[in-house]
Amino acid sequence: MKLMMKWGSLPSVVVVLVFIFSAQVSEASIAPLQQLKGTVEGIMAIMQDEGFSAPARKEERRARLLALVDERFDFEEMSKRTLGRAWKSLNGAERVQFKQLFSDLLKNTYIGRIESYSDEKVEYAKEVFSRNKNDRAKVYTNILKNGHEIPINYSLVKKDDEWFVYDVVIEGVSLVRNYRTEFGRILNKEKFPGLIKRMQKKIEINEAKRNS
Repeated sequence: MKLMMKWGSLPSVVVVLVFIFSAQVSEASIAPLQQLKGTVEGIMAIMQDEGFSAPARKEERRARLLALVDERFDFEEMSKRTLGRAWKSLNGAERVQFKQLFSDLLKNTYIGRIESYSDEKVEYAKEVFSRNKNDRAKVYTNILKNGHEIPINYSLVKKDDEWFVYDVVIEGVSLVRNYRTEFGRILNKEKFPGLIKRMQKKIEINEAKRNS
């Protein structure tokens, strides 16, 4: 009888164990630090790959970097946070135009800063979840350079079990906050059309520098 009870209870035990294991795997699969780490490590690997050092592969290298950033960054969320109230006043076409230009600027800024640390190691210090919103988290990283720690911290939002970056703070400077201040001044003086012209001009300058 005891033997039968043990074997009879086995299926339920297995179910419980499978459920616990599945929950652990699921939780691990959506961990913001792990997802962000995959993106950052991919970016660093491309930058450190000597195969991309040849001028003929310059554009391929950049395309791969941009693809990784596109997969992990939520540019619409970043656009909303950067424009604030002004975002609500834009129509659909204006939002699409701004988002496209802004994502180009952000990718150039972020990749440019990361490129300067491409030969260094990245330390993934910790992840901290918001107390009030379970779909918000921050991941703290450090670039280890010549015995110093250079902090690069990421704010992320969860959408469908994926974590996406909506702000990056590099050495204490928030990309979103920095652009929000700059764009706010331009909007007050030149309105939305003036902001678009300035963004387009900045992108043209960035492209010229990159191709020079």
